[in-house]
Amino acid sequence: MPYVLPQFLVPAALLAFVLGACVGSFVNCAALRRETGESVLTGRSHCPHCGQTLGALELIPLLSWLLQGGKCTHCGAGLSARYPLVELVAGISFAAIVVADVLWGEAFSLHTLHWLILAAILLYASLVDIDSRTIPDACILAAIAVRVAYIVLAGPVLGQIDASAVALESLIGAFAIALPLLAVVLIADRVLGRDSMGGGDIKLFFVAGLYFGWRACLFLIMIACFIGIISALVKQQRELKAHEERASILEEVGFTGEAEELNLRHAPIVFGPAIAAACIITMVVGRQLVMWYAGLF
Repeated sequence: MPYVLPQFLVPAALLAFVLGACVGSFVNCAALRRETGESVLTGRSHCPHCGQTLGALELIPLLSWLLQGGKCTHCGAGLSARYPLVELVAGISFAAIVVADVLWGEAFSLHTLHWLILAAILLYASLVDIDSRTIPDACILAAIAVRVAYIVLAGPVLGQIDASAVALESLIGAFAIALPLLAVVLIADRVLGRDSMGGGDIKLFFVAGLYFGWRACLFLIMIACFIGIISALVKQQRELKAHEERASILEEVGFTGEAEELNLRHAPIVFGPAIAAACIITMVVGRQLVMWYAGLF
């Protein structure tokens, strides 16, 4: 495996951050264009409000949004904070993945590349899930294809891994996680009389098992559930606060009709981003967690 000297670790992380921010900008654009029906392969970037084509200086990840004060330079309309936030998350994720692989002796190897591609796929799936509450099957198929390509190239082609052993471990991990989870979800759906988890979420866990194995996925599931629960609670608090503010305004203007009832009990949870975040965390610290767990016995 290639070796990176310690003094080059920070430049490597910075380079990965810049690459991640650029990838995040593209992925965010692709997710937004999916919602509007635009092609991501044709048509230049433009303001979502006035439609004005953007120049090169307006498309620099993170910097352009900050320098423009979060506004379009042409029409003055406010631009969503989602743009820099996605770019920042992608940049940090790429940098963390590269640093983790460097520390484990995988510096800039095919292993690092296939994890970075997976991170980009997970980011896109998360954004689409947030926008439409669906996880495209294309994301699942792409992630599987990347894993298969890695095993073939790193195994028979380059001789870096035992392809048979890695393939078997991947399949065991995928089905050992996805099948029991599917059974639990089907039972929960019948007991609750509603969907407890979307099919796309189960497919994402299948992908997680394929990449990380069943041992790491035990931690991954716990991390995903923790992130998902915290996110759901924060979202519920925001919706409750917004509802109370609307009710207060209606009361001030003398509205005497029946106020809209807020029902948060059965509000669906967008779980894809939590699974994706857990996958990124597992890429970075999953091996340490597995070693720690194995050392307990």
